[in-house]
Amino acid sequence: MRLRIAGRSVVLDRASARTAVASAGQMLRAEVASQPRYLRRWLAALTIVAVLGAASAALTVPPGAEVFGTTPPFEWGILIAAYVFLVVTTSGLCLVNSLGMVFGIDRFKPLEMRHVVLALLFLIAGFGVIALDLHYPLRLIFGVVLSPAPSSPMWWMGTVYALYLGILVFELLANMSPYQRLAHASCVIATGFAIVAPTTLGLVFGSLVSRPFWQGSFAPIYLILTAALSGASVLGIVFVLVNRLRLPGHGPDADAVIVGVWRLLLILLAVVMGFTALRTVLAVTVGTEAERAAVTALLFGPLGPGSWVLRVGVGLVAPLLILLVPMVARSTLVFAASSLVMIGMFVDRFGFVAAGQIAPSTAASGIVAEPYAAYSPSLAEIGIVIGSVALVGLVYTLAERFLDLSSPGGRGDVHGVRASLQRKMLRRTLGVAR
Repeated sequence: MRLRIAGRSVVLDRASARTAVASAGQMLRAEVASQPRYLRRWLAALTIVAVLGAASAALTVPPGAEVFGTTPPFEWGILIAAYVFLVVTTSGLCLVNSLGMVFGIDRFKPLEMRHVVLALLFLIAGFGVIALDLHYPLRLIFGVVLSPAPSSPMWWMGTVYALYLGILVFELLANMSPYQRLAHASCVIATGFAIVAPTTLGLVFGSLVSRPFWQGSFAPIYLILTAALSGASVLGIVFVLVNRLRLPGHGPDADAVIVGVWRLLLILLAVVMGFTALRTVLAVTVGTEAERAAVTALLFGPLGPGSWVLRVGVGLVAPLLILLVPMVARSTLVFAASSLVMIGMFVDRFGFVAAGQIAPSTAASGIVAEPYAAYSPSLAEIGIVIGSVALVGLVYTLAERFLDLSSPGGRGDVHGVRASLQRKMLRRTLGVAR
């Protein structure tokens, strides 16, 4: 068999194939040996967690497998919260990137390549989580493509997010090409989808009459605002690490991004805190009895400790105070605040999903006997959530390792990396063959 590697024709028989495999193994071992110790440990830890997540996911696939902690009164559990967390963060990444690519703010322009890689990974992970929550992943295809229902907000959500995935893939390819106008146009389109996608997701919650806590225009606005906050936090963490680890793109450009994220976090934290307080006051004062019951459960009921300590304290108040600390390196403040925000955001997503189901409302909601619906996530659900986040971290770390995510214009030189690896493989193969 004749193959073409790095522009040269190579005859590959069985002996040459074994040689090529051995050469690839040697390259892999050399790559691992060349990695810093902290990177090897980081990749190993992420790989182990991702494998455990895959094992948890495998438990959900066989027909009849009941490994979730959900019940008829509490049908949406931590996997739905993780789905919201992942896909809304995707929108946030695109919204923050639009400040540079669409609105021309120079300090945010270095986000271009890194944001699209992260957005793709978060969205793919979200799709994987929601597919597992359906028990049979092929239901996504059957439901959206083969049985369209344009009158259903859930159908629109699936369709919009599927198109969003395609747009992000197109944006990634455009960023890798020399066509700057194409990259700019794809970013503009992705920014539009970054607003439309969480809006359709919010409509899925807002259209449920039997869940008054979700019903109305609150959910879409809430998801868009918190999307920007979570997206800024992810990019803050990434660019601080870019500087600390001296990855490609470190220096003045990364410093400018960190300063921009610092300012953006201050604004978004204040806006989200104000919106959350307004929503809570309105629900208690002029909301329906069911809304007040849900907010009471969120503040003083079973969800209260997590809501006050993690959602409000860790996710909102503490980051805001940290960002205002004087005489401390701004990168340290941004990293600490962003990390706390992401913890608070996940707890907030779970609280949002749980508050709509935990309090009694009508017989249609399925809660007729208990004061609160009970739910405890199973080990399989927890494993899927942690594994999905670990997988995002693992793949993104490998992208930082093998791709140039900060070349001029933010375009990753994937073709150069691939050609370099092919040349190395060719030299090793031919050298051993000789």
